[in-house]
Amino acid sequence: MQWRVEEGDPRYETLSQGFNQRWVSKPSYIQLIHDDASALAAVREAVGNGLRPTVRSGGHCYEDFVANTDGAVLDLSLMNDVRKGTDKLGQPAHIVEAGATNWDVITTLFRRFGKAVPGGSCYSVGSGGHIAGGGFGFLSRRHGLVVDHLVQVDVVTVGDGPVVELTSAHRSDRGPEGDLFWAHTGGGGGNFGVVLRYYFADDIPEPPAHVWLSSIAWPWKGGLLDHPEDFGTLVGNFGEFFAAHSSKHEDVYQGLFSILKLTHKDNGNVVLLSQWDQEDPGPLDAYIRAIEAGVTTESTAQLFGVGGVSVHLPEKRRRMPWFQATQTLNGSGENQRGKYKSAYHRRPFEPEQIGTLYHWLTKEVPGADMSKTLVQADSYGCRINVPEPGDTAIPQRDSIFKLQYQSYWTDPGEDGLHTDYMRRWYAEMYRTTGGVPEITDEKHDRATDGAYVNYPDTDLGVAGDGTPAYPRLYYKGNYGRLQDTKRYWDPRDVFHHKQSIRLT
Repeated sequence: MQWRVEEGDPRYETLSQGFNQRWVSKPSYIQLIHDDASALAAVREAVGNGLRPTVRSGGHCYEDFVANTDGAVLDLSLMNDVRKGTDKLGQPAHIVEAGATNWDVITTLFRRFGKAVPGGSCYSVGSGGHIAGGGFGFLSRRHGLVVDHLVQVDVVTVGDGPVVELTSAHRSDRGPEGDLFWAHTGGGGGNFGVVLRYYFADDIPEPPAHVWLSSIAWPWKGGLLDHPEDFGTLVGNFGEFFAAHSSKHEDVYQGLFSILKLTHKDNGNVVLLSQWDQEDPGPLDAYIRAIEAGVTTESTAQLFGVGGVSVHLPEKRRRMPWFQATQTLNGSGENQRGKYKSAYHRRPFEPEQIGTLYHWLTKEVPGADMSKTLVQADSYGCRINVPEPGDTAIPQRDSIFKLQYQSYWTDPGEDGLHTDYMRRWYAEMYRTTGGVPEITDEKHDRATDGAYVNYPDTDLGVAGDGTPAYPRLYYKGNYGRLQDTKRYWDPRDVFHHKQSIRLT
């Protein structure tokens, strides 16, 4: 096996590029990491030669943080084992190497051990970045975030000297090692070193044997376009339901995870996708009735794919084995160009925001294919909201849903149209708080609570700016501790990107 891939190698073009086809890089080389020794050697070589190392496990970074020109890309995709072992205290643990994809983790934990972590549904996303940013999925309202089950992380760091070493940081550690562990519970990838593996508690959740899967849609043409009040009712019902059923004390609806996919009209349908993990479908039926209450547009089966997922169910719900349902929901979509934004919401949408959503989702954009543009509202809360904001590095612990704004296209000539559209839409959506989903402050209990570090957006500022918005929006009050950790473990700022933790 040739572990180094340089220009001229048939693998070079593929391994230089990730999921988002907007980002093309020309690294000096790509180093395929396959064990601890190769990781240590690769970091020493890059640092010794003055090359910036960037780390990739699945290649799904939404911005160009891994794209690297003249530097070295450290590719961990070959370190993809998922196994049972012990942590450094000798306690049983489930071990996930950083190159394992979500699908590697799902299939191996389930088939070998009958277990699951509440991780994401996009099958090809790599664990290295997914977990470091917090990680969530269809089991999260019942079982919390992925990092809520983390007990240890093995990471290659570069100290003064430079000293390149492998540190195993455990949840029980105090001092610098404890900070390093904590930083990987939501501090984001590419900030502190090269994560090689994660260790999860032996008592990670057992997935349900069966779930109820529901997918219903409302057509734009002949429906929501003719009855815009139905759009408002639908979005309002979704917000009100999760405002009432997302507290950390929620009992009945912990097992419901639901996504409202609000598409641009050119897609053809708005979709409500839900998973319910109990045998009795009664509460799921009640939920669907609550969402449809007052909506005159008749719902149908999903007609058009949305966000890489198409679930065509002629009936409103279907009972399926959990693993089959997970396969059904497991879509990353084709490799294409994309722009993304995010926001945590702590309260239902304001009427003005619903109007803004309708305006931008029905807006004509000449010259641009808008059929794959949407905002996706993911249900949140319940067990996610049990930890305090400082217990992990991811501080958003009282939201009811999280929005992901997405636009996909294939023609490079449309780049400016889509990025400008997304920028203006987002700014108008949060115009009352300065164009961004501001965090809670002492003067005003805001309806929003920042943005998600794993959906990075450089419109929120970059590290070179004087006062970028991203530190407070991603990390809130945890940013100071993350900076302290960065200064201790990466004092030379070897691991950096446009929105990395800043030393000062």
